[in-house]
Amino acid sequence: MAFLILLPPWPHKVDGGVLLLVAALFLATVLAHRYWRAKIRLEDELEARDLDARRALERYREAFRGLAAPAAFADRVSGLVMEATPGWSRQGLPEPGEPVFGGDPSLEAAWRGIPAPGPDHRPAGPGTLTLRGRTFTAICLGGASLGVVLLVPMEG
Repeated sequence: MAFLILLPPWPHKVDGGVLLLVAALFLATVLAHRYWRAKIRLEDELEARDLDARRALERYREAFRGLAAPAAFADRVSGLVMEATPGWSRQGLPEPGEPVFGGDPSLEAAWRGIPAPGPDHRPAGPGTLTLRGRTFTAICLGGASLGVVLLVPMEG
């Protein structure tokens, strides 16, 4: 014979609203915990991506700063050289913080004639710019580098 435990009847009637409120609070805590864990995962993922991007940027920056070839990044609007390689500086080209065209109106007109990126922010075709007797290819970059012009010597 099975053992039955006989409990006396519950002396109070259970209110359905209270039971529903307890169930809703339990569900809310479970959902809040899941949201909190997902938020922590996303923050960790973003932090890891940011760290990777900073490492890659530093590697590229160090490589650019070590180039013997003359190359520079300049602001498209103002024409100021933002960053230059040692080879750029050795050739007597404008230093960072100086304008590429240096007050020469014909050179400034050539600078303004560099093709701008398209509406989809993709780089346009390269333009040419002659600085101190050397011809440089000027590429107006797009995407995250929108507004930056890369100046590198023309081949040949």
